[in-house]
Amino acid sequence: MSRRYLQIKICSEITVTEEQFSRTLTASILKYFGEVGLSRVAPKLIRFEPYKSTAIVAFAKDYVVEVQAALALIRQIGESETLMLPLKTSGTIKGLSKS
Repeated sequence: MSRRYLQIKICSEITVTEEQFSRTLTASILKYFGEVGLSRVAPKLIRFEPYKSTAIVAFAKDYVVEVQAALALIRQIGESETLMLPLKTSGTIKGLSKS
C-alpha cells in the first residue's frame, strides 16, 4: 500500500503528549469517517516532537483530504484549545525535511 506523510504543527496552550495526539487524531477520523474510513486511512504516527510541537503521520495515499479534514476539525485536546496545522505533505519522509 502506498503511503503519504504529513507534517503537522500542533498549536496548543499545553504541551501535548504523543499518546494524546495519537488518540485525538484517531478519534477525529473515527467520528467523521467511521470505522471503515479509519481502516482505509490507516493512520500511523511516525515521529512526534513534543517540544517542537510537530508530528509526522503516515496514511494511505488516497486519503490526504480526509486526514487534513480530520485535523481541521480537532478543536481541543483534553481541556486545552488546540489547532492542528498541516505544514507539508510528501510521498517520502525525507521529502518533508526538504525546504
